[in-house]
Order: sequence, then structure tokens, then C-alpha cells
Amino acid sequence: MSAPLFSVVVPAYNQHKFINSCLTSLRHQTLTDFEVIVVDDCSTDDTAEQIAALIKDDDRFHVITHAQNRGVSAARNSGMAAASGQYLCFVDGDDWVEPNFLEYFLQAYQAAPKSQLVICGHHGYLAVPSPAKTYDQKELVANINFGTVGGFSWNKCFIRTVITEHHLTFNEDIDFLEDQLFAFRYADYVKTAAYLPEKTYHYRWRFRSNLAHIGIPFFAARRKMIKILKQESKHVLSEDLNNQ
Repeated sequence: MSAPLFSVVVPAYNQHKFINSCLTSLRHQTLTDFEVIVVDDCSTDDTAEQIAALIKDDDRFHVITHAQNRGVSAARNSGMAAASGQYLCFVDGDDWVEPNFLEYFLQAYQAAPKSQLVICGHHGYLAVPSPAKTYDQKELVANINFGTVGGFSWNKCFIRTVITEHHLTFNEDIDFLEDQLFAFRYADYVKTAAYLPEKTYHYRWRFRSNLAHIGIPFFAARRKMIKILKQESKHVLSEDLNNQ
């Protein structure tokens, strides 16, 4: 069997309320050449049962089950390790996507074949409106730092070989801004990136979860992330980031 065009990694932990809408939105994609790797991070509710029921008749969907709860970074890493697609996307288990989520990314890569990253617009958390744009590496880093691109993993479509060739993973020792750290690491190998403004991703704002990461926890996590990047001597870091 040939490898799919897209791999979509869905980390899920105790998503009783939301996993149905997430996986259903992926089943209804207009582009059909994809695989979905759902990583159940040792859920204690009925998430596993819901996943099994939702995907039982669709062989594009696969499940990895962690024997113990290891966190979202480990879940994404497990999914990445199993992925085989040319392009790689992430969808959190409590979010959902538009039917053209994958097709939109493919069209963007076809229109800009030299790009190493495509970013879509999204509904919800920290959505910064902007017209379509092509970023060079310096602009990309600045916008991952603060801007339209953001540090999220779920509004981006990565080229999987960039990840595998450079052994990129999510840092499992941090539990906040781990996706921004990954985005900075990936940007080290990007010459151009395309941003398209159509909002094809729906981020679900969960008040208690998001509130816990506002204020002091955010700045503490940011200092830790910047320290890690400086230790790795990533040359793409802007002067502003290096001076923090």
C-alpha cells in the first residue's frame, strides 16, 4: 500500500465531550488521501470506546494507546513516529476542522511548491487576522514569537521529511509552550512559509484549562523555552528573542 499524502496526528486524553466532533470532522474531509493517527494518552473516561466506535469502518484511522498518561508532547511524538504521509498536521482532540482543512493545505503547497510550511487561519484563541502572505525565515520566526503564525502546532501543515531528517520532536519535559518550541525548531529549516487566511481550524477555548496558563505560568514557561532554544544555539532566533 502506498503512503498517504497527509498524516494527521490527534492527541486525546479524556475527551468524552469532544472526540466525536473532532474525528467526525476529519472523516468528512473533501480530500481523501490521508491517514489519521489517534493517540489515546491513557484516558480514564470513555474516550477509547468512542474512538473505536467512530473509526471501526474507516481504515484510514489508526489508534495508538499509551499504557500510562504521558502528556500531549509524548502523544504527538508517538503519532509522528507512526506517520507515513508526505505532509503532517496536528488536530487536538477537543477541536474540529472544516471539510477543506487538508485540501486547503494541499492547494497552498501546490501554489508555492518551494515553501516548507503552510499556515491556515483559525477560529478562537489568539486569532490575529492578516491577508495572505509569504514569510521568509526571519519574518516567520518573528510571527511565531508574537503574530499571525503563532506557536500553535494545529494551524500548520509541516513537511514530514523535514521533521524526520532533522530528528525534530516535541520536548516531553515541558507541558506549556511545547508547541511553540517545536515551531521554532522547525523554522530553523524553513526558507519560505505561506500563510493563507481562510479559517479552516476551530480551536475550542476551555476556560479553566486556558486560564491556568495566563500570567505568571506563561512567563515562567516562556523563559524556560527561550533558555532551551539558546542552549540549542538556533541561528534563526531574532535579536529580540535572544535578548530576553
